[in-house]
Amino acid sequence: MSHAASSSASVERVPCPLCKSTKDEPWAEENGFHCVRCQGCGLLFVNPRPRAESIDQGVKLGVHTVESTALDVVGSRSAWKVPLFKEVVSSMFPEFSRGGRPVRWLDVGAGFGELLESLQAVVPSGSVCEGIEPMIPKAEDCRRRGLAVRTCYLADVRERYDVVSIIDVFSHVPDFGAFLSEIKGVLNPQGEVFIKTGNGADIGPRSQLPDPLTLPDHLVFGGRDHLKRFLDEAGFDIVSVSAHRMDGLRHTIRNMVKKLVGKPVCLGLPYTSPARVLYIRARLRSLS
Repeated sequence: MSHAASSSASVERVPCPLCKSTKDEPWAEENGFHCVRCQGCGLLFVNPRPRAESIDQGVKLGVHTVESTALDVVGSRSAWKVPLFKEVVSSMFPEFSRGGRPVRWLDVGAGFGELLESLQAVVPSGSVCEGIEPMIPKAEDCRRRGLAVRTCYLADVRERYDVVSIIDVFSHVPDFGAFLSEIKGVLNPQGEVFIKTGNGADIGPRSQLPDPLTLPDHLVFGGRDHLKRFLDEAGFDIVSVSAHRMDGLRHTIRNMVKKLVGKPVCLGLPYTSPARVLYIRARLRSLS
């Protein structure tokens, strides 16, 4: 492990974010950080991980310091995601196509606003779709394109919403259980959460996951049962789950290019990896 990752002043050992076990085993290493598998529940997580103040700084600026160099994770807008999200949301929220009452939707970690763009063509007329994004460059880009995205954290939100979406956010959150509690605080009664994440913890060895882990920007990798447990313990019932392949032909070609420029990807034949993208719709359990 590098000096940047191993210094006790910059990292801390943590128990499993789900079952709180202190027993884990090595699974992968990237950028001088170790991703381990919990021996209790099988969740994958970075251990030791950067301290909270370092994580917060990386989230705001989109830059993490690894091995004495800067890891830029800002990225750029992906236009191809907009029609994909439109298709997925239309399928998982079929009631939207029948019109009905408007909804208030908050996209947490809105990124470059691809989901918000897709919602404009899907939600009932009169709906309000807003986003929050702590990474300053991303939020500014959204606002330049006319999207209602604030630069803030969930704890700063005072309004109430019918749906809160977290797209590719799960892996960035050190304590997802506590994060779901925050989400409950901005939901209306029987409000819903819409999650997109991977199933990294459901697969076997690292070689079966085609993408870079992007440690330590990504801190946790779950699977279907891990997400179900997180949601159940937070008081949510799953409405529906949709799983999509990660290793289609376009994705494989893109990873070949990444490999050529030195990115830590694992190449394989298209349509053979067990890795999946999970979309999960869950509803806040009634108190009665």
